[in-house]
Parts: sequence; structure tokens; C-alpha cells
Amino acid sequence: MANEHLMTDEEFLRQAKAWADRVRAQSKAAASAFTKGKKSATHTYKTGRYADKTEGRLRSKVGYVLRKRYGDLEAVSFKMPVHGIFREYGVGNGQPRHGVATKSGRAASAKIYIKRTPSDWFHNPLERNIDALGDLVADYYGDKVLVEFKKLDTNTANTASHDGVR
Repeated sequence: MANEHLMTDEEFLRQAKAWADRVRAQSKAAASAFTKGKKSATHTYKTGRYADKTEGRLRSKVGYVLRKRYGDLEAVSFKMPVHGIFREYGVGNGQPRHGVATKSGRAASAKIYIKRTPSDWFHNPLERNIDALGDLVADYYGDKVLVEFKKLDTNTANTASHDGVR
């Protein structure tokens, strides 16, 4: 056989981390392009429901977690502040998404408090890179299946040669 390189668990984890870093970097760049928003690194609410709570700029708070189960990578979860989701959907402060209240499912009022528009600041980078993650997962698990198949093929060949049958 030609020069075969089978992906190891460490290589898979490293490449999955690189994929998540790429998606996060593209999302942060898209969030940096917003013209409105926080001017300082953090904002502390003075009054209202969120009084004394502090939140940072969206572009500095996008992160991810690689979750493993039984030693294998199970999921890549992206973390962001709630206002990042509001920005993605174009909702907030009572403003519904496409005329329907997203949480309660009730019909929303026709009042428009603030004109808000959806922004694919996170969804676009994810969609552009999802095929690369699919290819990475297919390569890794394909290599694992190939290793098991070769073990099976070797055992079958040894058994057949002892029986005098090939």
C-alpha cells in the first residue's frame, strides 16, 4: 500500500480545535464590524432588571468548549453572551422576531419599539466552515473503521491459511 497516514486521537482533537478557532475568529471579526454597541470593554447596568450586572463586548466574549465522552470528541459548543443571540435574530427589548414572539409562541404586537435587523454574524461563519468539520470527522472515523477492518481482515486471513483455503 501507498504511504498511509491514519489520524490519531491527538491530531483529531488538534484539528477540531483549529476548526473551532477559525469559526470563532471569523465570528469575532463579524461582531467587530457592528457600528452600534458597547464603546468600552465592559458595561455595568446601573438600573433596572440587570442592575449591577456587567457584560462585555460581544467580540471579546465568543468562546467554545470541546466536549469529550469516553475519550472521543463528542461536541463543539460555542459560548456567547445572550445579547449575541439577540443580535443574530434581530430581537430584544420586546421586539419580536419576524412578528412572532420567539419564547412564548404567542402572537406579538405590531408595535415596533426600535428598528432591529437580524445579522448573521455567527451563523455565516459556522455555515461556511461546517463542511470542513464534516470532512474532518469523516476522515477520523473512517480511519478508525479502517484500522478495525484491517484487524478483522488479518484474523480472517490467518484462519483461512490454517485451514488450507485461500
